[in-house]
Amino acid sequence: MITQDRRGRQPTKQRLVEAGMQLFAERGFRQTTVGDIEAAVGLQPRRGALYRHFTSKEALLQTALYERLQAVDEASEALTQLPLVDLRAEAMAMGAWLLGELDRERVIMRIFEHDGDRLVQIRDLFRERVVDAGYRAAAALARRWLGAAADTIDTEALSVVLLGALINYRRSTWTFASPPLQIEDQRFLSCWADLCVSATAAVRSHDKD
Repeated sequence: MITQDRRGRQPTKQRLVEAGMQLFAERGFRQTTVGDIEAAVGLQPRRGALYRHFTSKEALLQTALYERLQAVDEASEALTQLPLVDLRAEAMAMGAWLLGELDRERVIMRIFEHDGDRLVQIRDLFRERVVDAGYRAAAALARRWLGAAADTIDTEALSVVLLGALINYRRSTWTFASPPLQIEDQRFLSCWADLCVSATAAVRSHDKD
């Protein structure tokens, strides 16, 4: 719930976005009314406050989505510009960023789980620009790590395998309110980075045989 203190520091438009996204995730997009969103930020419901900033609930959702797309694009570009000094350190940085990104996208994912079939255009845009882009970025990093040996393996499929471990770990933590076997993020990331290093070494070694 948005507190009075937070409301005092944020513009009305941003408060509406945050409240709307939270309500969409909790109640479902169709079940959430414009009045519900307005009331959640302390405005008189059904007095037109939301429509001064958005033409509809869909427009509010699109605004939130485009904010995430911009943030992901900027972070992805910065990540790919990191100098390859230490493969394991780079894997740790990438894994930590991806877990954080999953946390930031949790509300959006819940909305698509509830109403993705009713928000097809927005859902597909999110899949293309965020989900698939994440896999492509991971595939590009894998090719960077493998060098000439990248031609000997399906790096796109490898990216799905490696990121699948991160996604499963985080979603399992959300579902059961604790990480699998109580393994905390740093311990998981350390093992995941070791796996990236080992997989890279194995492919390079096979390429030399």
